Amino acid sequence: MKIKLFHDKETPNIKSYFFQKNIFKLKKISRTLIISGGSRNGNHLIWSLLDGNKNLPFLPGEDKLLSQIFWRNLKNSKKFLQDLKNNKSSFLRNLSGLKSDKWLRIYKNKINKKVWAGNKPVMPLLEFPKSKNVVNYPNYKNFLKKNFKNFDNFTSIWNLYLKALIKLTDNKNKKLKYDYIYAESGLRRELLFLAENKFNFICIVPIRRFETFYFSKIKSLFNSTRITKKYIKEAWEQWYHKSYDYLQLKKKFPKNFLIVPYEDFADIKKRKKSIKKVCQKLNIKFDKINLLTTHYKKGVLPNSSFTQKVEIFEKNLSFEKKLSQNLKLKFPEEKYPKNYIKFYNKIKKNFY
Repeated sequence: MKIKLFHDKETPNIKSYFFQKNIFKLKKISRTLIISGGSRNGNHLIWSLLDGNKNLPFLPGEDKLLSQIFWRNLKNSKKFLQDLKNNKSSFLRNLSGLKSDKWLRIYKNKINKKVWAGNKPVMPLLEFPKSKNVVNYPNYKNFLKKNFKNFDNFTSIWNLYLKALIKLTDNKNKKLKYDYIYAESGLRRELLFLAENKFNFICIVPIRRFETFYFSKIKSLFNSTRITKKYIKEAWEQWYHKSYDYLQLKKKFPKNFLIVPYEDFADIKKRKKSIKKVCQKLNIKFDKINLLTTHYKKGVLPNSSFTQKVEIFEKNLSFEKKLSQNLKLKFPEEKYPKNYIKFYNKIKKNFY
């Protein structure tokens, strides 16, 4: 059964020389953990809960290389290959932040601390509010430069880059069961390509209920919490299209995709049971630190679209009570998109 994803026309020619050369070697790349749900669905929450686990590599943060390879090949594959040939490893580094070297900017501390992943529709450098990301950029850069052998195909580049990302962090004291880890929201066509070509990975896909996703997404996009037809249409298309695609991927490749409910991890009372399920599915040992949101084992604030939520956590106030009192956000059932409940029930059947 061939999978048809939304926006199929946005997939580059994967039968090209670039994607097909050495494709048989893709399955030989060491086991990789990927975290990729739709944006504002809890990607950062999931990987920050797994951050301190001894069996997983540290994740420096989200990276855009994978989606940029696909986008740029779609737009102009000849230009992509020419840029790769001319600029070699520096070209790859500049894919990490859409159009710039994300890790170099972090290393030089050129960060707008008022912008983090979640509160602005841009490629932020700050993963969590008021956090500090220390990366070993020289190690990452030198590894890429030294090991880039005029690569002209996806498999060689992907393998090299996964190894390079690990160089940004310190994993010396970890007993790894996954050699690599990668996070980027919204990957679907890219994951379909990897799964079809037997890449050895598991992808955790958090999906959030639409009624709370709506406020997070609209706040991020329009700095508003109003409920309008225009905003509902915008939020629904983004939520439904991505959720539908991930569900198709899960059904086609059940061993590669682990769909989880965002709410079970956001709720402190449900978190322990839920994160233990994930650890069991990943075949890694549960650690107590997995009950806490951390980056490099240091506590972090939520990357919420709402500054008020960040302040609530920072002051150690009761999240559920104070957030509802301060924001008073409730999406009315009468405005639920048609077939939302029916579709969400299908997703629920595929959790874990």
